[in-house]
Amino acid sequence: MSDPIAAPAAVAVDAPIPLLGEGLAETSLKDWFAQFSGPQVLLELGVIVLVIALVWWGLRSLRSALRYDNPESVLFGSKLVDGALFPLLSLLTLSVCRAALAPYQNGLLLSLAIPIFTSLLLIRVGVKVLKVAFPGKRWVEPVARSFSWLIWMCVVLWIIGLGQTLLNSLESIQWGIGGKQVSVLRLLESVLTAGLFLLGSLWLSSALEKKLMASATTTHLPGRKGFTTALRAVLMFIGLLVAMNMAGIDLTALSVFGGALGVGIGLGLQRLAANYVSGFVLFTERAIRVGDSIKVGGFEGTVVEMSGRYTAIQASNGRQAIVPHEMLTGTLVEKVSQSAPRALQTIAITVHSSNDPSLVRRLLAESAQAQPRVLSTPAPVANLVNVSQTGFDFILNYYIGDLSAGGTEGLRSAINMAILTAFEQHTIRIAAPQTNLNWQDVNAWLSQVKQGPSPQSMVPGAPEGAASEPGK
Repeated sequence: MSDPIAAPAAVAVDAPIPLLGEGLAETSLKDWFAQFSGPQVLLELGVIVLVIALVWWGLRSLRSALRYDNPESVLFGSKLVDGALFPLLSLLTLSVCRAALAPYQNGLLLSLAIPIFTSLLLIRVGVKVLKVAFPGKRWVEPVARSFSWLIWMCVVLWIIGLGQTLLNSLESIQWGIGGKQVSVLRLLESVLTAGLFLLGSLWLSSALEKKLMASATTTHLPGRKGFTTALRAVLMFIGLLVAMNMAGIDLTALSVFGGALGVGIGLGLQRLAANYVSGFVLFTERAIRVGDSIKVGGFEGTVVEMSGRYTAIQASNGRQAIVPHEMLTGTLVEKVSQSAPRALQTIAITVHSSNDPSLVRRLLAESAQAQPRVLSTPAPVANLVNVSQTGFDFILNYYIGDLSAGGTEGLRSAINMAILTAFEQHTIRIAAPQTNLNWQDVNAWLSQVKQGPSPQSMVPGAPEGAASEPGK
């Protein structure tokens, strides 16, 4: 009785049952679904569930051991299952399980789960890298959604058996480029390779930029920003060269393309190239850094961002200016030094000459010293710089050490309000503008108005001192 039982088992293992890519191409839909029945399928389903549970538990334990808590992580994600490690480890484990079960059964569900986890891995890596490399960009979400739909469509085509047919059709469409035959399939492979290299370069550069910027001080910030920008450009260029090589394009033709590109830059893109070169110079020399207070072209504010082409300056009123780097290297830029421990600020005021100058000096200095941002060493001092008929001219000098803490307009306003309050308490009069009138000149003008215009003034072109004669 053992022979009849052994024979079907051998048939079940060795029979050429169509799988996935050939399933619907060679059998009916009913027969294809009939393959997913029986105890073998239940065993594979249990293996898949067990692998998913073990991978999830292992990643959770690993994240807890590393004390890694970053919801934007590409590897772990915010819930483990939305990271790249979950589909990657599941894919590797399921591949090992399918190879181990291959001598005993066909592994239908395992063969179906592997392309699903492969697509999930591509989607997780692509979407996460785009969100990390371009945070806050509106176009990232629709691009990520379109990328996910494209991957799932490819998986569905492969499962229903149209994938291989489509690949053969794309391979048959060829044309000549540089003496070589290039097919549509080869071109798509090169685009996919370039996309993978671009994602890898964006991921690597974003991770390095985040790590370097986290520990960067104001002095080293521009240099590290320039390094990460240059690294991203180099990695993306390498990915482009690899993709062109896979497509079968002769890279020696790049010499002609480089010459044409040089002519294009020299003619139409010189201003754009000048901005990028100027940005590289600014990053290298560190003349302007993020956080500096500068004034350029009549606009004054704090540098909040420095990209490869422009610098963003934000004023205290919330307005923001986008300044090309060429303007920063070719025009006069006023900058408040961040390395100086303090900065001098002044307020000019004129009081009436009937006031006590010593009292005014003391009140001005006390009004400035009462503000928390004003340094006590050196202490504020008010100097009498001029004595005139209008009154006494004073200049209040004080130092502050935190130029970036809300600008200087608010501090100047607070000091002026304190000065007005102190003057009111001590009956200090502020000088008013005076106008001197000469009463002799006023009387002469009034008498001239009463007499009216002279006859001579009514004769056009008459010489001074001549009188008009009647009858002439």
